Amino acid sequence: MLCALALVASSGLTVPVRPAVQARGSPVMMSRFNGQVWGIDAKTAIFNDWNPDLPRSYDNFNPFERNIDGAQCDTNGCFPGESRGYQPPNRPDASWAIMQAEAKLMDVVKANPKYSITGRPGNYHMKWQDNLGAPP
Repeated sequence: MLCALALVASSGLTVPVRPAVQARGSPVMMSRFNGQVWGIDAKTAIFNDWNPDLPRSYDNFNPFERNIDGAQCDTNGCFPGESRGYQPPNRPDASWAIMQAEAKLMDVVKANPKYSITGRPGNYHMKWQDNLGAPP
C-alpha cells in the first residue's frame, strides 16, 4: 500500500483536496438548561429573563405558561404533541416536602406582575414557532 502511494505521489498526480468544513453559527439559541434538571430553579431563572414584549422564542418564554391542553413546556418552550422539537425534560425529584417548598416559591413567582401577562408577543400562541428555525 505504501509503495502504491509513493508511486502515485512521485508521478505528479494531484488529487483535489476537499475544503475544510466551516461550522456556521446557528441563529437558533437554545436554553442553557438543555440536558439539565428542569425544576423550579431553572424555570424561575428563565422566567426572570423572559421579556414578554419580545417575540416568543426558544430562549424567551414563560416556563410557567400552559398550552391549550394544560401541558407544561420543555427547556426550549416547546409543548408535547404540538411544538416541533419537544424534548421530554429531565424532571426533578418529587416528594410532599419538596412540593410544599415549591408551592411557597411559586407564590413568590405569582406575585410578579409578569406572571399574569397575556396577549404580548412573548406569550404562548399556536403559531409561535412559525418564524423560528427548527429546534435541534
